[in-house]
Amino acid sequence: MRRETASKSYYLGERAIVVGGGLAGLSAARGLSDRFRQVVILDRDELPDSATPRPGVPQGKHPHALLGGGLKALEQLFPGFGNELGRAGAAPIDRGFDMLYEIPGQDAWPRIKFGWATYAMSRPLIELTLRRQVERLTNVKVQGRCRVLNIIGEWNTGVATGPRPRHVRRSTGGRSAF
Repeated sequence: MRRETASKSYYLGERAIVVGGGLAGLSAARGLSDRFRQVVILDRDELPDSATPRPGVPQGKHPHALLGGGLKALEQLFPGFGNELGRAGAAPIDRGFDMLYEIPGQDAWPRIKFGWATYAMSRPLIELTLRRQVERLTNVKVQGRCRVLNIIGEWNTGVATGPRPRHVRRSTGGRSAF
């Protein structure tokens, strides 16, 4: 089910373009979706349908965890995000109790139950979960295999007017029109 964007009496503009479909780009697109009629996210990678690493995210194979503040911020943008992460397979953890903190030459830090859970997961899992939430927004389009070569702007005002993209064909890596 697609989620309608909040009804606003005004928009800042017709279209906003976000370059990059990672955590920051997806979060930015959510914030922009309330103030623009259309938001387009362009990412150079083919965006997988499963939680698999992609070439444009070098840290994609590393384990990841959300700190409490990060989870709260994402919950504000995407209500129910933590629950969706859990359903997708992220492991709930209490960072003060479930993790061991050590500094060489010192005793291990005591384990303390903080009483609030956060999640440990892979980078591809958090990204996929965020992308699924963004794709539910009716005015947001996510487009993979589209590398942005540069940003086009007006020389006299400094205003960006759009990207100069190059669509990457799956088989040959060639160019096509935007």
